[in-house]
Amino acid sequence: MPKIDKTDLDNISLIKKEFKLKNITNIKIKKGNYEIELSSESKSITKNVLNSQNIEEKRKDKNTTKENIIKSENIVKSPMVGVAYLSADPSSQPYIKIGQHVKQGDTLLLIEAMKTFNEVKAPISGIVKEIIVLNSQPVEFGDDLIIFE
Repeated sequence: MPKIDKTDLDNISLIKKEFKLKNITNIKIKKGNYEIELSSESKSITKNVLNSQNIEEKRKDKNTTKENIIKSENIVKSPMVGVAYLSADPSSQPYIKIGQHVKQGDTLLLIEAMKTFNEVKAPISGIVKEIIVLNSQPVEFGDDLIIFE
């Protein structure tokens, strides 16, 4: 019987993030003889949930007016279609972390396209504000990957 390894645990963490980002309600994953099934709240939404979502959206709107001013040159976009990797291999540290100062030309992440790993380098020097892309996440041309302060 296969065992759950570190990669599986990392993938579960990423899946949990995707649940929150994309409002997924159920997912089932099989690997060998074991399977993992994750589910969030039921599809029937009550009025209380709707009201709390509306309140949360209003709070976000107020906060985004102050923080929504992000210069386009501070956003690193995907130069190609592929799979993004935040580190050189699963056992190594990520290239960057939030709050890290990065110099222009430093490697931020890798994008695998057609079995070739392409480095995405920092277009400017600055501090990493947000890492939008998840490890092993498919990306499209022009997708936002990283935001600098």
